[in-house]
This record gives sequence, structure tokens and C-alpha cells, in this order.
Amino acid sequence: MSTRDKKLLIILAGVAILALTYFLIFIPQSNKRDSLKSENMNLKSQYNQLSALAAKADDYTKKTKDMSDAMQQVYDNFPSYLQIENGIMDAVAIEKSTNTNITELTVGSPTAIDVNNPTGDAGTDSSSGSSSDSSTTDSSNADSLQSSQTADGNSSQSQTGDGSAADGSTSTGSAKSTVTGYQLYDVSTVMAFKTEYHGLKAMLGEVIGSSQKKTISTLNVSFDDSTGKLTGEMLVDSYFLYGLDKPYEAPYIPAVPHGTNNLFGTTN
Repeated sequence: MSTRDKKLLIILAGVAILALTYFLIFIPQSNKRDSLKSENMNLKSQYNQLSALAAKADDYTKKTKDMSDAMQQVYDNFPSYLQIENGIMDAVAIEKSTNTNITELTVGSPTAIDVNNPTGDAGTDSSSGSSSDSSTTDSSNADSLQSSQTADGNSSQSQTGDGSAADGSTSTGSAKSTVTGYQLYDVSTVMAFKTEYHGLKAMLGEVIGSSQKKTISTLNVSFDDSTGKLTGEMLVDSYFLYGLDKPYEAPYIPAVPHGTNNLFGTTN
């Protein structure tokens, strides 16, 4: 091998060593450096965001507490459950506080409201106070409501003003809120009444100004020429949140006298 060939081999070996160094050491290290640089930029961005949040931690904590208190106030306006006697005693309270005579009363069964799909077709049939055929039944919720209702010795039938009972059932749906975990229910009450103008205003104020959540869905009023009074029918929807951490508050029902101690009128 000549000196020229040896020099060529040395040059080729040097080029090969440089090439191997470039591809095996320089490029991997360069890629690693770029990766670390990108990761450092992401970490720096996260650090800046966390620093900004930490600087406003007290403000966020206060706002969270204020929102929680506001939500709790909303929950406090909802009862945890409603039964037939609630609708009956509400009607009695309206009669006592206003110049109104309720001639007929029908209290429906609880109907689940899908709060996750408020514009859906499922809901209450206002003509009968029962749930529509499109409402979905959740058997677990139905069992829970039925057990809590029958525990107090009350059936889930509708009561009318003449003391008769209309067939009804506790209807529930798989419409529990995905946010709060509570289930909203609607109890429809149909009232047929006779009153005067001021009595009608007082009755509407009694319902709208209630501390509990109530709405007047329909109201039909006509003037009776024979008596000079107003007659009409009103559909009131009362709402409760099932699952609240508070007990059911039964309405106050005064004692009702039965019979007489002087059956034949022989004593004073």
C-alpha cells in the first residue's frame, strides 16, 4: 500500500468518525435539547398559570363560598318531599287567608322532571296531573319514593274535594341532575274555586308569594251573573327536590271533631 493510499484511508476514516459522531451523538443530543426546550416552555407556561391562580386563591375561595351559599339558599326553598296532605292543607290555607271558596280539589302524584333535558316532551299532563307516556321510569327512584311515602301511612292516590280518591301512581324518571345529583319532582294541584275580585288577587298572591317553589300553569276565570262572583279553575305546580339532606316536613293538620256527645239531644 502506497503512502497516497494510506493518506486516503486516514481521510476516509476521519470522515467516517465525523459522520458517526454527527449521527450518533450530535443529532440525538440536539433532538434531546429541543425536546427539553419545548418541555421547559410548557412547564413555564403552566407555572405562570398556577402562579396567577395562586395569587387569586383567596378571591376564588371567596367566590366559591358565595356561590355555594347562593345555591344552598336555592335548595332551602325546595322541600325534600311532598305528599297529598301538603296540597290539601295548602288549599285550606288559601281558603282561610283569602275570600275564596274552593269547591273541588285534585292533587296529583309526583312526576319527575328531566332537568338535563328541560325542553324534552316528558312531563306532566296538565289535564289529569299524571305523567305522559314518554316519561322514563326509574325503578330504583320509584321504590325509594314509594317506601318513604308508605312509611307515613299515606297512599299515592289523588284526593278530590268530595272526599273521593282518584287512582294515581308515583311516577319517577331517570332524570337526576348530573351536577347536583338531586331529582326534581312536580306535583300538580287543580283547584276549582268561587271568589270575588279581591279574593282572586289575594289567592294569586298567596301562591306566587309562597316560600316554597310554586308556579301557576293555567288559570281560567269567568264571571257568574247569578251570584256576582268569579268562578274558575287553577292549576298549581309545586316542586320538591328528592335527595336533599333534610327531613320531610309534614303540614300541620288541626284536630277534626268526629260525632257528638249528645246523640239524642237529651242533655244541655
